[in-house]
Amino acid sequence: MKKLLLLLISSALCPFFYSQKVEFQECGTDELMKKHYQRFPEQKAQDDAFNLELSKLIKSGKIASVINKNQVYEIPVVVHVVGDGSAIGTVNNKSDADIIAWINYTNGVFAGSSSSGMSGTSAILPVKFVFAKRDPACNPTNGINRINASHLPKYVSGGVNNDNTTNAVTASQITALGMWDTSKYYNIYVVKKLSSSSGTLNGFAYYPGGSNDYSFMSTSASAVNAQTLAHEFGHALGLRHTHEGYNESTGACPANNDCTLDGDLVCDTEPMKSLYHSSVPYTCQTGQTNPCTSQIYAGGERNVMAYTFCFRDLFTQGQATRAVAQLLQYRQSLINSPVASTTASNNSSTLTAACTPSSITNPGGYNIGITAVKFGSINNYSANYKQAVNNFYENFTGNYCLGTSKTTIPKATATTLTIAPGTSNAHIIKAYIDYNNDGQFNETTELVLNQSGINNGSWATASVTPPSNAVTNTPLRMRVIGDFNGTPVTACYTPKYGQVEDYSVIIEQQNLLSLESNANTKDVTDIVKDGNSIYIKSDIKISSLHIYDASGRLLTDTKNIQSPEFRFPVDNKNIIVTVNVVLENGRVIVRKLKF
Repeated sequence: MKKLLLLLISSALCPFFYSQKVEFQECGTDELMKKHYQRFPEQKAQDDAFNLELSKLIKSGKIASVINKNQVYEIPVVVHVVGDGSAIGTVNNKSDADIIAWINYTNGVFAGSSSSGMSGTSAILPVKFVFAKRDPACNPTNGINRINASHLPKYVSGGVNNDNTTNAVTASQITALGMWDTSKYYNIYVVKKLSSSSGTLNGFAYYPGGSNDYSFMSTSASAVNAQTLAHEFGHALGLRHTHEGYNESTGACPANNDCTLDGDLVCDTEPMKSLYHSSVPYTCQTGQTNPCTSQIYAGGERNVMAYTFCFRDLFTQGQATRAVAQLLQYRQSLINSPVASTTASNNSSTLTAACTPSSITNPGGYNIGITAVKFGSINNYSANYKQAVNNFYENFTGNYCLGTSKTTIPKATATTLTIAPGTSNAHIIKAYIDYNNDGQFNETTELVLNQSGINNGSWATASVTPPSNAVTNTPLRMRVIGDFNGTPVTACYTPKYGQVEDYSVIIEQQNLLSLESNANTKDVTDIVKDGNSIYIKSDIKISSLHIYDASGRLLTDTKNIQSPEFRFPVDNKNIIVTVNVVLENGRVIVRKLKF
């Protein structure tokens, strides 16, 4: 990716007026990702591989079957307002009302709303920011976290600069003061000033799927009528600048031999140059000829991802499709994040003590570990190992409240365990249950899953039936491990690149009479397609319902149904869903249905 010393307009422009006194500021994402990929080339390889697969889906026409155009994906955000000691409500420490209005305005940009100045021809980017309602300690929050950085003199005087810290601090110094779990919150930092060796910045964001995942915004760009946050979150959803591939030194237009792999990787955005290098500066280029197409500009000059002197009031459908594809690939945990609810999960349990790792052998940005575990009623998304938070061991038992991390399973029947790996590299994944509750994990009798070569987008899966001598009606420790493929993994090893997670499982004892009764009872009368709905009828009350699409995306996680009948509408067409029904007696029934 070429270094593009290009500029974003920082002043708040309305669609009908263009100021001649423009302060130029640069979007830092291009340079940021260039350096990030130099440090972590395996993440660049991962990005290239995904783009190639997405290209194939687009060319085959199959992309429509995995994109639900009618769904808006809610993304829980936390806005960290990084103050310099100034009073709340001043320019360097914005008020809650200012932040709320800014987020609402940005949602209007995503939605193509005229209230945010968007054109009537803009495609909808089907995402919506919602403020988190619970913080990492499960306390109520309004989704705005105030960080007082006045104890950092360089921040007070110079803000944030990753390239030159003579009179500034790095972004990592700020994130160290407060970063909420990136698997459950999208972190946005508003800082007094943002710059690099290239000059002043409006903002930056990392592409999805990498070891860093957050956005920084200057306070000057964090305002109503500024499109910058929508632009930066576009990057966070994998969108490139519309002039991607433009050669600044030669003035050459981006290549466009294959629109799914060249330029900005989107076919319905026209190839174009950075319009900050136009021959007539400070002038909107609408109605002028695009030198890269020899045609009148067809909206590229107004695209939210463009560098332009026009007001940005346009996304294309191709950009929306690419953004959703990246969202489904890399940000499932945000779509299903429980922090958007005021109700915290109750995972209270006391387990027999067991060995836990105290360190990791090779800390780094390899994106190795565990990102999701589903087992009975356990449904927990988490971040793979990240050096910034040093999460090589995650204890999701006891007071953990940001996901469902405990379950009761039947002793006599099998329960499906599925585990998702980290976002990069092939994994070895293992899982254990301490069946005899002695605080040890037997590598033979208590190893319930052992699979290698598991890559992002795949799941390690096992059918787990507790042995006859398993301790019942007592919380038992389940340990899940994900590490680099080929790593020698045991239950008590020191992680090499990856991660260890602990969960709580209760095995329910069923007596002979109840087993005989269950054997003679048709537990579920039907799990059927009924029009555009899934209809379930059972002789035993339904406890919970979990429905997944063919990609493994969770469509619903409905708990506490406590009814023998339940109906769930399915809006999608031409999809196959997997329906997991958990009955009150602990039995799990799985059906696949085609809509």
